[in-house]
Amino acid sequence: MKQWRWSAWFLAGGLVVGVSEAAAGYYQLSYIAGLRDPWGEYLGGTEMRLLAVHNGKLFAGNGYWEDRPDSEGAQAPQILVLDGPGAHWRVDHAFTDRLSNERWRDLAVGALAPVVFTTDGAGRRLDRPVELLLASTWDLTGAARVFTRNDATEKWTSITLAQDRPGRDFLPQIRSFGTHRDRVTGVDLVFAGEMPGGIFKGVYDDTSPGRIRWSAAPELGAAGVASRFSGLGSRLRVSSFAEANGRLYTAVGQQVFERVDGPTPSWRLIYTNPYPGHSETGLRGLTAIHDDDGPDALLAAVEGSAARLVRIDPTTGAERTELDLRQFLSNAWGMPVSYVIAAYNDMAPARLPGVGNVFLIGLMAFVPRGAPIPPGHSLVDVGYGQVEGGAWYLIRRQGGRYDLHRVDFSSTTPLVAIRSIRLYRGAVYFAGFDANKAPAHSTAWIAWANLDGL
Repeated sequence: MKQWRWSAWFLAGGLVVGVSEAAAGYYQLSYIAGLRDPWGEYLGGTEMRLLAVHNGKLFAGNGYWEDRPDSEGAQAPQILVLDGPGAHWRVDHAFTDRLSNERWRDLAVGALAPVVFTTDGAGRRLDRPVELLLASTWDLTGAARVFTRNDATEKWTSITLAQDRPGRDFLPQIRSFGTHRDRVTGVDLVFAGEMPGGIFKGVYDDTSPGRIRWSAAPELGAAGVASRFSGLGSRLRVSSFAEANGRLYTAVGQQVFERVDGPTPSWRLIYTNPYPGHSETGLRGLTAIHDDDGPDALLAAVEGSAARLVRIDPTTGAERTELDLRQFLSNAWGMPVSYVIAAYNDMAPARLPGVGNVFLIGLMAFVPRGAPIPPGHSLVDVGYGQVEGGAWYLIRRQGGRYDLHRVDFSSTTPLVAIRSIRLYRGAVYFAGFDANKAPAHSTAWIAWANLDGL
């Protein structure tokens, strides 16, 4: 299978887009919804939302947003696991609590991440590091629950951090987890980004449910975050965390905050997006990048009508656009692009043979109605707009040069977005589909490719 790479770089202050060499890249199907695992458990999902590597295994979290069930009936969201490259995906956990009307309580997996503790809550060194896998869901009751996996029993324990009333078009939710060692106290910390509450802190405690003792109140409350941006309103999300230069940062809406470590920690605002446009999330995929001998910088993806990849100086809050996503994709595809989502959850670091350190960034884009559609592209109508139906991603090289790629394998349905990317056992795994508020069924997928094929 032959693919074309589109490249972007800066010359004389202007963005140049062009085609580089053709690349032979082979993508293999790893998971497709609608089948059953070796133990007869149904493997489904409208979306495969998250991938995570933990304890030598690859985990995935699906969701049933906008599902229209078939003969198998309505299903509960699941954590899936791949025990090794030659294994079959199997169900590790299904969220099977029900409401009083017998509907499933949970709709989708909203966050999934591994954490490692080397100290307890007092900063005392543990005998050995403790590795845990955390998850959270879209809970229709409005509860923000953290689920922790017991690797010995393969069972999950939950604890509720907050309880809020669901809105008409927004569920309270934990969208991200982050980890950090406090630079003053020396304590290993885990953070859960929940809205409308805020950011909750946890420390290792073997006697607490899930072996984590969580704070009763958020360290950073929603009241301290500006929501007066088009599309946000009361639907703020803590989209991502990143460590840069030994400090912890988080993206909430259109702002970035830095944690001020110490016995009485606080969060200070360091950046507000000056060109937000219209966006339903704001900043996504906050990531630390290191391109030269200087300190780390932060890279974030602006979702929406003013989509771009913005580089932020965490010391001064100064920013510059590293890639104008709408312009880049419009030039690459030969058709206009109106709204872009990039780095749904994060930007996956990788080291490519012959290239060096890179970041892999999944994306999806809307195309205006009536636009001419060049050969090689197909659009999916979602009622209120249309999206490019492929599974596209960027490779960011050192210095801010970008290549555009497409995951392509035999599929009878559009792939519509790459939501998560993870390296696992020498291969790259891609997961996706975005239901985009339109009816869907068994559209979740996972594919993989060798690193040297990218």
